[in-house]
Amino acid sequence: MASSSLPWALIAIILIVLAIVIFRRQRASRVAVLFCAMIVLVAVWFGGFAVMFASGSSAAAKIALAGVALLPAAIYDFTATALRVGRRRETALRAVWGASSLFAIVALATSLMVGSVEKHDWGYYPLAGKLLPLFLIFFVGVLVAQLVEGIKEWQREADAKRKKRIARLLLAFIVVYIASVDFAPMFGVNMRPIGYIPVLAFMIIAWTSILHHRLPPITAARAAREILDTMADALFVIDADGRIRVVNGAVTHLLGFKDAELLGRSIDTLEVTESEQTISRTLRDLVRKTAIRDQERSLRQKDSDEPVAVSISISPVTDGDVQQGAVLIARDIRERKDAESELHEAMRRLEQSNRELEDFAYVASHDLQEPLRKIQAFGDRLQAKYAADLPEQGQDYVARMQSAAKRMQVLINDLLAFSRVTTKAQPFVPVDLEHVAREVAHDLEIRTHEAGAHVEIGALPAIDADPLQMRQLLQNLISNALKFHREGVPPLITISGSVDGDRAQIVVADNGIGFEEKYAERIFTMFERLHGRGTYEGTGIGLAICRKIVERHGGEIVAHGEPGVGSTFTATLPVHHAHEHHLEKETLHA
Repeated sequence: MASSSLPWALIAIILIVLAIVIFRRQRASRVAVLFCAMIVLVAVWFGGFAVMFASGSSAAAKIALAGVALLPAAIYDFTATALRVGRRRETALRAVWGASSLFAIVALATSLMVGSVEKHDWGYYPLAGKLLPLFLIFFVGVLVAQLVEGIKEWQREADAKRKKRIARLLLAFIVVYIASVDFAPMFGVNMRPIGYIPVLAFMIIAWTSILHHRLPPITAARAAREILDTMADALFVIDADGRIRVVNGAVTHLLGFKDAELLGRSIDTLEVTESEQTISRTLRDLVRKTAIRDQERSLRQKDSDEPVAVSISISPVTDGDVQQGAVLIARDIRERKDAESELHEAMRRLEQSNRELEDFAYVASHDLQEPLRKIQAFGDRLQAKYAADLPEQGQDYVARMQSAAKRMQVLINDLLAFSRVTTKAQPFVPVDLEHVAREVAHDLEIRTHEAGAHVEIGALPAIDADPLQMRQLLQNLISNALKFHREGVPPLITISGSVDGDRAQIVVADNGIGFEEKYAERIFTMFERLHGRGTYEGTGIGLAICRKIVERHGGEIVAHGEPGVGSTFTATLPVHHAHEHHLEKETLHA
């Protein structure tokens, strides 16, 4: 018994050692790694059978058959990778690996692959389970598919050296398939297993193929085709006369033309232009050996009248001082052009909106104000001269008219202030916010005194901003706090600031009536009022102006409140602005 298992155990040990040596030396090669996987699986097969021969262990037989079950997938993957067709067979590889793994699990966990172990005069050997015939059909099918794959690749290959290497690899697999005769004893055929002999021959033949596959250096010339075909941009190599000599796969994807339809043609036949400065004429500029970068051109498509907008870059190909041609790279810029068109249209609409806003500001400051002043003036005269002659109801009508006119004037002024955030904006300059806050507090001193309020101003940073708008921002926020104070509670308003990196924060907090958090966004909407006009005066535009100012400065403003406790407004603004950004903003709103 021991003598029968000896060659199997010895070859299993040799295979494991060989796999370790190959992996350590060539683990960067996927072909070598898959070869290691194959011989490790064969080692599992042989090692399991060696133990089974000597002891009759059914567990060892199951482990051996699990290794055999994974062999079809490893062999097919190895062949596809060695023949460089792995990507084209990715779906088939996944299916084969899935099926092999399933058979391996069945072999380990059940008796459907290995029924039992039977004693022979040369040792113990397993009997076939119910699923073994199905596995053998799968096994043979994969091996036949692998051979067909190799034969097809051998027929397509033009390189004599590689053709010879493919033939050697196919021969190795044909030899190893002789080992499948060892399945015969599992079906009751009385013969001594000899599978280790063809397996040993396979390892010798296949190893020489692996060496040839691994040893050639990866040079720029060998990798050039792969590099070109992985490029996303279309590439043309053209000669000194502008004729196309080489194209990559991206050209077909971009324009629809196949290689044979372009090679030898002038590059100018692909260009859509009314200018005499075609691409071939542009090549004359390369005599000075200066590359041309990012020129916008239009190229023809094979099956469409719609030209493709591209950005081309051309680099000369020279031999000494003699120009031999050029490499032209064309990048599809249709998405960029569409985005630019949308941006230009948005800019046009914005400019139109700004003009309409300016027209509104003019109307609000002149045309609307004039009739309103007349209403107020004649209302004052009516009240002064004829108040005594008017009945009580008439006097009430006049009072209501005057009140409405006053509210209308406040509303127009507030709308005018809102529009002027952009129409009358000033360039950004360094602004000391603490100095501005103290000036605003001084201006509001009478209102502060009347409300019995106290304004605390902490340290505030200096930032790049529009000084007048920063003044208006702080004035609106402080006025808002003074307006919405609680009855019988002296208002306390604190203004503080901080800087975090390139962002500054201005915080205005009060102990007023507060608001519910669900209204935190609505209060910045124009004309939005949380209270009736009779309770608190105002038009509901002040906080909308605050948000517009902050957004014009590239920042954001948020509010938090709690009814009966108070409100906190936090404006976050950039500390610095690029000078070009200022000019763009001011030009846009001028």
